[in-house]
Amino acid sequence: MRTTSEKTAKQKMILAKAVLAAAERLGLAHDQLALILNIDSVKNLTSLELDPTSKQEEIALTLIRITTSLDALTGGDTAWMQHFMKSPNKLMSGIPIEQIQNPQGLASVLQLVEGLRAKL
Repeated sequence: MRTTSEKTAKQKMILAKAVLAAAERLGLAHDQLALILNIDSVKNLTSLELDPTSKQEEIALTLIRITTSLDALTGGDTAWMQHFMKSPNKLMSGIPIEQIQNPQGLASVLQLVEGLRAKL
């Protein structure tokens, strides 16, 4: 039987792996991900842990949702997903990869991609 601390440690590790994979698919550099998550550094990827009850968890889950929606919209085309994130967007009035660096922009990008996905 697992202890509560073992379960929590595993949850932190799973969330960290998921957000790292999402960031990679979106074309986020490690320093950009650290800025978005409001942490000092993401240099040591093997030791990244995100508390599933923190604000970082909410941000990480939002990034994962953005990735999931873009994946559905593009049929899994990572190059297109990264193009979307790095290109000026008239609907967003900006560049999504820059906009997600603050909470309002993160929410706006999520709202846009989930709205587009809902129309499929």
